Amino acid sequence: MTVAGVALLRQRNVVPGWAVLAACAGAVIVSLGVAVAATSWPLLLLPGILIAAVIVVSVLRLDLAVLLLAAAIPLEYSVSLASVPQLTVVKLAGGLCFAAFIVQLAWRRMRFRLDVTHVLLLAILGCILVATVAAQSLDSALLVTVRYVSYVGIYFVITAFAGDYRTLERVVWVLSIACAVAGLLAIHNLLTGFATRATPTYGDANDLAYILSTTLPLTLWLLRRRGPRRLAVLALIAVIGVADALTFSRGAAVGLGCAVLWVLFTQRRQVRAALGPLAIVAVAIGVVGLTQQARLSTAFTVKSAAAASNVTHRFDAWRSAVELIVAHPLVGVGPGNFQYFTAAVDDRPPTNADPTVVHNTYLDIGAEVGLPALVLLLAYVVTVFKRLRVATQGRRGPPSMAIAVTAAMIVAVAAGLTLSEQYYAPLWLMGALATCLWQGKRSTSAVATGGGAR
Repeated sequence: MTVAGVALLRQRNVVPGWAVLAACAGAVIVSLGVAVAATSWPLLLLPGILIAAVIVVSVLRLDLAVLLLAAAIPLEYSVSLASVPQLTVVKLAGGLCFAAFIVQLAWRRMRFRLDVTHVLLLAILGCILVATVAAQSLDSALLVTVRYVSYVGIYFVITAFAGDYRTLERVVWVLSIACAVAGLLAIHNLLTGFATRATPTYGDANDLAYILSTTLPLTLWLLRRRGPRRLAVLALIAVIGVADALTFSRGAAVGLGCAVLWVLFTQRRQVRAALGPLAIVAVAIGVVGLTQQARLSTAFTVKSAAAASNVTHRFDAWRSAVELIVAHPLVGVGPGNFQYFTAAVDDRPPTNADPTVVHNTYLDIGAEVGLPALVLLLAYVVTVFKRLRVATQGRRGPPSMAIAVTAAMIVAVAAGLTLSEQYYAPLWLMGALATCLWQGKRSTSAVATGGGAR
């Protein structure tokens, strides 16, 4: 090796002076913080250290940050941060995940491939920001905008793992387990009389059903595992299926029905594998029905009584949305602002019975953010399905994963016809998984390890 080569090698191993100073300053600040906490809040010191450790590890390991985010998505409205109600666990996990993403880009030069879907999401964000400025209620608009920004961040982070199928499978495992936990909590709320159907403590049953229904095809995909893990998956499917059924969400049922029809007509080989788990779900629902007849009878009565009026309200909301799109085609009325215009459309004073959302993802985007945003959203959906078709036909990724993600995306898109779910994770998470498979290479093994971010 030449003298110049040795000098260059030594130069590469030298830690920059500013990094040493930053590390020393950080150590001093942390030491002072620990000292103050130990004297002022001794009982909070240990939890604080644990939380700080989780934050540091998550920032240094992007894959762990992604798993934390996957765990938080179904539990968003089962856990409350009482001190700041607007700050949910998903927003916290999303912020932590995006911070880790930035650190990885800055320090490790993580491989990241920007494509047309990223541009579409950023363009939708631009439309939302413009609509936010013109919104009547800025507070409501900002809350919605922050939610969308968090899901744009999720999409960017997940797509950084293209080809890293091991991490993507772990995401599916964590998401499924978290859905089962959220489902158990919702069932508990039903059985204890807290709610008349399986409902998260701080949220809506339809939103939970949307997340459970889109996750169920991915959980079924995990059945390809053998041994104890297969038994664990069967248990997860049973819990998620029962909780989903007990939400009595017709929108989620429509989405699942569309996915089942797609599988029957295009993927018949997958039907036999799903019959056993679905039979287990049916048996579990039957057991709950037999043991909780009184509560379920009350739930059916309440749901039936509200069904007719709900249909009427949905048609009224759709009509109002169409009229608002005609009146505000470019920027809409502002994110989260539909509720302030429903009465004005009919030239009457507002009432408590007025719908707060359109109950249709696509009309909701058109009315609140404008037609350009709706066109961009539809372009995103079409692009995702095209990529899933390429991934399925090219057998990209682990066996049958592209089929599972396609079914989940069908649930998300079809359920969006009767539910306003554009500011929830599934629509964007399934698209990110589709892009990861599309960008990845063909895999013939059960799990292929790629060179994704770490």
